Amino acid sequence: MVERFAAEEPGLENPTVTPIPGDVVYFSFNGGMLDRRFKEEKGIEALPGVIDLAIFYGRNNLLLNGDVGWVPGNVYGTIVDGLDRMAEACNDVWRSGSVGERLVYQRFEQ
Repeated sequence: MVERFAAEEPGLENPTVTPIPGDVVYFSFNGGMLDRRFKEEKGIEALPGVIDLAIFYGRNNLLLNGDVGWVPGNVYGTIVDGLDRMAEACNDVWRSGSVGERLVYQRFEQ
């Protein structure tokens, strides 16, 4: 979760609630949409809203939150090379923890 960085939120554009492996998805959450305790843990409680940039590397994703319903996100990119290595690394972080890990988004021109 990061602070909003756009001058104006894009709204829903190319939205999905069922991302597929390789999708890179932009979520915008208003301040009231997230759990108070979660916001305090992440140090984002004073922000009016936050952005979540998510990478989907597995199958059977369904963006449904029991408290708020469907949570659509904007698909703005696709990982086309190295998704298998990315999935392996993500599964390792899931099992071993994220201490010392850093995820950087960078676009490479071909």
